[in-house]
Amino acid sequence: MKETCVVLLLCLAFCSYPGHADPDSADGTGTEAACGNYNLKKGCVRIFDPVCGTDNVLYNNECLLCVQNLQRNTNVRIKKRGMCQEPSPRSGFTEN
Repeated sequence: MKETCVVLLLCLAFCSYPGHADPDSADGTGTEAACGNYNLKKGCVRIFDPVCGTDNVLYNNECLLCVQNLQRNTNVRIKKRGMCQEPSPRSGFTEN
């Protein structure tokens, strides 16, 4: 029984692990943000879970990337989860 639970948990963890786009890929397509998971009209939670957009802007979380896409009528995708290596000046974040 214990082994079955461990295997199921490992399978669940493996299947739910988010994919990461290759930051050096030539096409720069990234991965689509899961905007359907958020009620964008109500706003986003204030949780810092940074994503780097394909526009090299650092977004505090995926929901905020979705809100920006909606407001600007753009389709910025997730280049990678975490900090941008060279964030755009528009992101307001600079590494010291």
